[in-house]
Amino acid sequence: MKQFFKKLTRYVPLWSLILFVIFLGALLMNTLFPSFPALANAIHNSIGAVIRTVLATLTNWIPFSFAESLLILSPLLVGLICFAMARRMKRSLAAGIRYFTGFLSLLSLVFTVLFFGYNAGYYSEGVEEKVDFKRHDLSAEQLYDTAIIMIDQIKEDLPHVYYPQNTYSSMRFSYADLNKKLNESYDTLCAQYPSFQRMYSNTKPVMLSEPWTYTHISGVYTFFTGEANVNTNYPDFIVVSSAAHEMAHQRGITKEDEANFTAFLVCSLSDDPYIRYCGYADVLNDLMGKLASASPELYNKARSQMPQELKNEYSAYSVFFDQYRENVAATVSTAVNNAYITSHNQPAGVKSYGLVVDLVAAYLLGD
Repeated sequence: MKQFFKKLTRYVPLWSLILFVIFLGALLMNTLFPSFPALANAIHNSIGAVIRTVLATLTNWIPFSFAESLLILSPLLVGLICFAMARRMKRSLAAGIRYFTGFLSLLSLVFTVLFFGYNAGYYSEGVEEKVDFKRHDLSAEQLYDTAIIMIDQIKEDLPHVYYPQNTYSSMRFSYADLNKKLNESYDTLCAQYPSFQRMYSNTKPVMLSEPWTYTHISGVYTFFTGEANVNTNYPDFIVVSSAAHEMAHQRGITKEDEANFTAFLVCSLSDDPYIRYCGYADVLNDLMGKLASASPELYNKARSQMPQELKNEYSAYSVFFDQYRENVAATVSTAVNNAYITSHNQPAGVKSYGLVVDLVAAYLLGD
């Protein structure tokens, strides 16, 4: 046995063997999560919370997206890796294999981080348990009542909202201030509902935001760097809610509808009226679409009570989005995103983003 181990470590570094063993353990756990939600919850709130916090802390000081930088530099990195492996292969077959297995073990570490740090959340305690309410099927009247509650709140904050070109609204504070304000609001959320993970983190504006908009993605959480990346090409009210959404993922809220709900909750708890406005305006847009399908009459009644500034906001957003609406990148991106979401306990796929309406309505109506 000793001789076999010695021969094995000639081709596989000891540290790689350790990483492979940890990966196999994580893979086994990942297969058990759907059948044992208590196990998933325990892992997600212990090992997972540590992983998410450590990664976010390690990258938080970097002013740009480290994940985006890796993506931009990926052709160069792949070339360097292939070059280094070729040099070792020339030296000896054992050196080449040892380099290759070392590289594979680092890839396995990425999946270990995914399984323990993020995937367990798909099968653990949801926001309904954290906030103590239950979603349910909504009647058209309940959708209307929710819309009116949201419209009334928007009207209350509207005097503090700035519309520089009489179209969509604009932040009157810096992106750094946005991060600060959202962190303060997350502190408020955690004080009110302690089961949410407490963390201080900054979202990262993406450098390639404009071309990224063609994928219809307004933000993404990169689990292997712990970063919440935000597409800042979108109108500001989307940027704010997207930043809050990705920060929710950072804190272990994995399902898209629940991350949207957490973002709404965080924005609604903010001391800043514009952030509150953004949280309500973003979800109300989805709610009005659902209300229009349920009852055109109630939709028109609710819309008649919307302030003109909000109608202009939605119209300007639609005009903005038209230039990115139909393209191959969006089709491919949506298909990939849909496949990923449906494979992780979210059968609605990309439509799960819109399920936030059910959560917000149940929360606001208190039924």
